[in-house]
Amino acid sequence: MSCMTPKSRSIPELVALTHELETVGGRITGSALTQILARSPLRMHDLASFVEPTPHGYSRQRVARTEAFEILLMTWLPGQSTPAHDHAGTVSGYKILGGTALETIYAPAPDGLVDPVNSHEHLEGAVGLDMGDHIHSISNGCPDGKLLVCVHVYAPPMRELRRFTPRPTGRPVAGAFYRRRTPAAPVVAIVGGGFCGAMVAAQLAIRTAQSSRPLHLVIIDRQASIAEGAAYRTSDASHLLNVPASGMSAWPDRPDDFLEWARRRDPAVRPGQFLPRQAYGDYLRDNFFSAVAQTGAQTSIEIRREAVESIERRGTGGWSVRCGDRHTTQADVVVLASGHRPVVDPLKGRWSGPRTRYIEDPWGSSALNSIEPGETVCLLGTGLTAIDTLLTLSRSKRSARILGISRRGLLPGIHTASPLPAMDLERWVDELLQAGQRVTTRAIHRALRRAVLDAASAGRDWRQVIDGLRPHVSRIGTALSPTEMSRFMRHVRPFWEIVRHRMAPSVAERVKEAADTGLFSTSAARILSARGATDRVTLTVRGRGASVPETLRFDWIVNCTGPGSGHGVGLPSVIAGLIKAGHLVEDPLGLGVRSTREGRALTRGGALDDLLIVGSLRKADLWESTAVPELRMQAARAADIVMQQPLSGGESPAPQRVSLTHRFKTRTEQDSATH
Repeated sequence: MSCMTPKSRSIPELVALTHELETVGGRITGSALTQILARSPLRMHDLASFVEPTPHGYSRQRVARTEAFEILLMTWLPGQSTPAHDHAGTVSGYKILGGTALETIYAPAPDGLVDPVNSHEHLEGAVGLDMGDHIHSISNGCPDGKLLVCVHVYAPPMRELRRFTPRPTGRPVAGAFYRRRTPAAPVVAIVGGGFCGAMVAAQLAIRTAQSSRPLHLVIIDRQASIAEGAAYRTSDASHLLNVPASGMSAWPDRPDDFLEWARRRDPAVRPGQFLPRQAYGDYLRDNFFSAVAQTGAQTSIEIRREAVESIERRGTGGWSVRCGDRHTTQADVVVLASGHRPVVDPLKGRWSGPRTRYIEDPWGSSALNSIEPGETVCLLGTGLTAIDTLLTLSRSKRSARILGISRRGLLPGIHTASPLPAMDLERWVDELLQAGQRVTTRAIHRALRRAVLDAASAGRDWRQVIDGLRPHVSRIGTALSPTEMSRFMRHVRPFWEIVRHRMAPSVAERVKEAADTGLFSTSAARILSARGATDRVTLTVRGRGASVPETLRFDWIVNCTGPGSGHGVGLPSVIAGLIKAGHLVEDPLGLGVRSTREGRALTRGGALDDLLIVGSLRKADLWESTAVPELRMQAARAADIVMQQPLSGGESPAPQRVSLTHRFKTRTEQDSATH
């Protein structure tokens, strides 16, 4: 009973169900799950207090949770539906307590979308099993406006609900996805299907349409929907882009592309408006499929929903890209577009006891649904991830407080309501980086503070200084010695991050409202230890400047520290393997791997023409490799390099190395990018 919520413990039928699941022990099989649910006397009236429909979508109320299983009560209003999804291998048993469930089954298509192939009605009292490997959606199929209420048991608790994208009306599968690779076509393996991977593929698709060169693209990403990545996978409409619509085009040569796309949906969209991130994922997907529709007749494309386990150099040139035991792609060129590193546990080595009340990754689909409005929450971190988590937890009217803890307790800055022009700081940067002058972190910090004060005296806004400095950040970074860059990371980076990555004004208003009502606050502190129990977590923290630790208790802890960073920290095994083999070089600070200004992988012996890097892995040389203006340039440059190489399918040349004199210069292709 200790794994149950207080409300659950007052319901004998729930107590009996939980006890029977606990007595199974170990891993609960599908057959055991259905037998237990079929025997359970649970009825609709037993769980009336858990039936809390919301207008935001179907609701999920946690009943009980252990490390072996989780019980949820789900409620659908008329017209509500889950997205097309699978459970990523987690077994689920269900019992319908009220209403009629309409289940739609989907099949994956060659282009990565899914098509409906069947549907079933499940009536009140039905018990069923989902082994976690088929794609479906559940909707309220009641014809008379009744609620649909189901009890679901996940064994073990579901860590991920993978959302798929159903085919929009009128979008056929492009011919490139059906074509077989022609013998002469070089193979380009793109590892990652988020913004970077999708836009490299889109850029290549357009270039093949403009030439007669054959090409075979293989896009490999275990996620279910192409182009979304972690940033745009959210289904929460309150999660907004932190850049206005006018600055979010995915194409370097079409600055208004996203704004025009958004206005085709809604003519009222303004250039300075901050749109939902989910809409941006739709935009990227539309761009990808529009580009693929233009491919030449000798272009073929594969999409593989798999995790890459290793990339190894072939003796004859090119690469072997292995995905488990099922597929190995022999590629002439590999483009690493793997996105941010996985989330790293900031409490590793400081946690004891059960972890059932610790959400290590808030971006996992449905990860936050178990937290009830009356439960207290501690957010580890106070950046944009923490703000998104606060917004999600505040969709239902909260009655319990949320505390954000970070070393400095700093919240992100706020964008102006209307975009302001960036200042031209090129001369300022030239003077700062005078030839022969040693550049220090302290000097940069002082100069920036002076520039902000001077701008204020002239009636300008501090944001105009930061945005004006933005195109020169990588240039300044390369001027710092490793020691000075390390100082920047320790002392200046947190302050730069909050002024550089800002909240939309409407988001800031919601944060202020939560703070004004006492439901949200921040604290500058360091967590010394965490002790978990089945119903709470106890933290021992030391406030900034304090000498005596204090004890804090919360119902839930959510890790909002974001992607991992540091030497060897959180590197995917495939990247670590390439570093170990000498095909990549990790920078001393662990920001990423070294690359030339064009994006070629830089090894200790030179640069590789057939191993390209796009995205956040390039932060070692291009600090701003996390934002759209830089990423769209990198995707276009990677496509140019691929198309320029003298490759012939099946006869990969020996690996080409570029002289070390082509290492990253002090000025980059991003210098002209605007935000």
